[in-house]
Amino acid sequence: MSPGLSCRSFSWSSGGKVDKSGASEVSASSSGSDVDVSNSVGIGSDWIDKVKEAWQSAVHAVTYSEQKAKEISTELTPYVQQLLDSHPYLKNVVVPVGWTLTGTVVAWVVMPRLLRRFHKYSLQTPVALLSGGTSGEQMSYEKSIWGALEDPLRYAITFMAFSQVAVMVAPTTIASQYIAQAWRGAVILSFVWFLHRWKTNVFNRVITSATVDREKLLTLDRVSSVGLFVIGLMALAEACGVAVQSILTVGGIGGVATAFAAKDILGNVLSGLSMQFSKPFSLGDTIKAGAVEGQVVEMGLTTTSLLNAEKFPVLVPNALFSSQVIVNKSRAQWRAMVSKIPVTVDDVEKIPQISNDIKNMLKSNANIFLGKEAPYCYLSRIESSFAELTLGCNLKQMIFICTWL
Repeated sequence: MSPGLSCRSFSWSSGGKVDKSGASEVSASSSGSDVDVSNSVGIGSDWIDKVKEAWQSAVHAVTYSEQKAKEISTELTPYVQQLLDSHPYLKNVVVPVGWTLTGTVVAWVVMPRLLRRFHKYSLQTPVALLSGGTSGEQMSYEKSIWGALEDPLRYAITFMAFSQVAVMVAPTTIASQYIAQAWRGAVILSFVWFLHRWKTNVFNRVITSATVDREKLLTLDRVSSVGLFVIGLMALAEACGVAVQSILTVGGIGGVATAFAAKDILGNVLSGLSMQFSKPFSLGDTIKAGAVEGQVVEMGLTTTSLLNAEKFPVLVPNALFSSQVIVNKSRAQWRAMVSKIPVTVDDVEKIPQISNDIKNMLKSNANIFLGKEAPYCYLSRIESSFAELTLGCNLKQMIFICTWL
């Protein structure tokens, strides 16, 4: 009776809908899976609504703060301007020196601590995956994106702070002509420096992995560094007022002439880049390209150094490898060997037994490769005074390496 009374009292308090509420409760208890699905959907929608509300609240807070800051700035600007006009020493000396000291303290004391806090916080969030960190090991601050940002941002802020002293010394000339360009140049240099440091940290972390090709990554690192340097130099020149587009247009004709004159060098460089990515051979491989044969000891962008059979270094232009057939002997699993053995005519009757003995001896040798073709020996030539046996087998690759060295 008590459950029924409690149900009636609840239904009466909820508006008198006894049957509908009771039916809904019974249906909910009879199908547990439906309840779980509806609960999960409800939790997901509630979470999305909360995120939207939090985002809207943050946007409203930022907008409100911006409006209040503008109102306060509008109200205080006349008083500050009147104060600075009435005290020239305060305007020309105290304010620049104060900005310089404040910027220096922020750049060398406050900012590094903030960046370290950001790094520590990012390791506890999914943002750490964007910086190259993993859940198994935590990345150090020096190798993170925050560590790469510290020095460029520090020196940029310091330069901008000390530029106020230059404005104080020569306010008219420097402030009107050079200070804006200097600031733009400092920002561009700092940004390029940050990208180079971050790129270097990423490549160093990837190169230490055992699942990547180290030589390809080193080549890509060098090429990206050169490209980043060129782009940064062009952006810096553009920020300083140099018409880079006009220079490139005028210099296009000279560039074509220079490229035509240096076609051999450019061909070697392009061939070197192609070999770094296509990998027809690696360091330590024994190769043959046309009349050139030797062991690869160094691979550069323009030339490749080989060591021939007489142990003499051979410097080969990379363009040669793009026009010659390359035989990489070190990548072969075996090497075929064919020999001729002369025998006398008196021993012709013993040739079948000799041939079988030679084949059995080769099969039992550990240096013979038996994976593709079995050793063979047969009578290939017979004359009036002598006969000739031909035998062949496949040698393992280490035999070739030992004979070469």
